[in-house]
This record gives sequence, structure tokens and C-alpha cells, in this order.
Amino acid sequence: MSANHVRVPVLCLIALGLPLAGTAQDPTPQQPPTPPPGAQKKQTGPDYPDPRTFTLGIWGWGVIPGNGPDLLGGKTATGYETLFGLGKDHITPGLELSIPITRTGEIHAEGFISKGDGNQIAPADTTLFGTSYNKGDYLVTQYQITSAKVYLDDLLFPYKFPVQKFRLKSLWEAQYLAVHSTIDAPLKPPNSTTSSFTTSGTKTIILPTFGVAAEYAIKPHVLLRADGSWFGLPHGTLLWDAEGVISYRHNWFEIRGGYKITHYKTSPDQDEYFRGQVHGGFIGVRYHWH
Repeated sequence: MSANHVRVPVLCLIALGLPLAGTAQDPTPQQPPTPPPGAQKKQTGPDYPDPRTFTLGIWGWGVIPGNGPDLLGGKTATGYETLFGLGKDHITPGLELSIPITRTGEIHAEGFISKGDGNQIAPADTTLFGTSYNKGDYLVTQYQITSAKVYLDDLLFPYKFPVQKFRLKSLWEAQYLAVHSTIDAPLKPPNSTTSSFTTSGTKTIILPTFGVAAEYAIKPHVLLRADGSWFGLPHGTLLWDAEGVISYRHNWFEIRGGYKITHYKTSPDQDEYFRGQVHGGFIGVRYHWH
């Protein structure tokens, strides 16, 4: 047998063996590494059911008619300087805005102006803002309550995303409230010392207040919320407010309704101070910029 006849079969065997050898040497495909226990899964949904945006809102407060604030004699009063119930409250307008500043926190600002008036017979001799009135004088009273507050609304519990249906928020606030009143005795004739029996005075409160809000998302666009905040000084200035509200949001608009209350007492360390509260049902609308 010639060398050529031997060489051909050997080359054929080598050619057939090369693919088999290559197949045997191919490594087994590696599986992706298993994440360690406790590793967080990638979030697939948004943080909040409704996007948080710059928001502007207005609301009307159907204040329950009452007797209005009381004007009371303070620690520096030199005599009886008290008049209870300065009048009935009127419908109160309010304005609010908010803007998100962190993943969990928003800055809110809101305010209202509440007015009222009334009339009564002076129950006793009294001096109000430096003007003296006698028992039986016919008095006409007016007042205005101006309130404004700015606060941080931040997620407190549970601190995870997407946010839960139930969550708690912390409220860190700065509040301003002023009560102005005008009192007149239009039927009282002038005398040698007093030509007019119209007097007025203003008392203000500036305080930090702290609170908590509880929210529950009934549905993705329906939210139930209750909140309250408070701060006071022992035997001194006091300010607290609270509200319960349900809201429905659709795209850019949100409709809200519920019950609000604001209670106040200006500093009793002066000659006179105001004490009272504004409360009642309200309804409002918000516009959300996308």
C-alpha cells in the first residue's frame, strides 16, 4: 500500500475528530448570579399614585355662625376690660400652594381671612382699648382674623416606596395669626372728654407649631387625610388647628372637602387679649401643574 493511500484516511479521521474535540472543550453556559438574601428588588411603579407637582388651590370655609372672639382683660389691665362675643363669622376664603422639594417632602403655604360683626348691650362698665363704656351702652362690633402658615409636610412612616395606602406625615410649621377689632357706641352722645366712642385694637401671634398627619388612599385617586398641629406657652399664647378631608384627583384637578378648625389665644401678658376659634365645613379645588 502506498503512502498516499494511508495519508488520506488519516486526514479524514483527524478532520472528523476536530469538531468533537471542540465540542468537548466548550464550557458549560454560566447562570446569572443569584442576588444575596435581603437585596432590594428594583421598583417598577411610581413613588405616589398621583404625581407630585407644583399646586395652587382655593377654598371656601362655611364657618359655623357663633359669637366670634372674646376680648378679655390681660395681666396688665387696670380695670374690667372684657367683652364677650364680638359677632358672627362670615363665609371665609382661603388660598394655598405647595411644591415638592425632596422625594418625601413638600413645602405648603396657606392662609385665610375671616370677618364678622355683631351688636350687643354692654353688660357692665368696661374699658376697651383705652375707651370707656357704661353698662347699657349699645355697642357695634367688627373683627377680622388673618392667618398664614408655611410648613414642611414630610413622610414619617412607613419610609418605603411605593408609598403605602396608610402613611403618617410629620408637620413642621411656622404660623402667623392676627385679630383686629373695632368697637363703637354710635348712640352714645359725646361729652367734654370724649368726642368719639369708636376704638380699635390688634393682637398678633407668631409661633412654631408641630403636628402629624395620617393619610389613607382609599383608591389611587381618592385620599382620606386627618391632621393637626399645636404649640402653646404655659398660661400664655396658644395656637392649634386641625382638619379632616377627603379628596378626589383627576389629571390636573383635585376636589377637596371636609371640616377645619383653628383655635387661638393671644398673649394674656398685655392689657387685653383675644380668645376664640374659627371652625366649619369647607370645599376647595386644586390645580396641579404637570
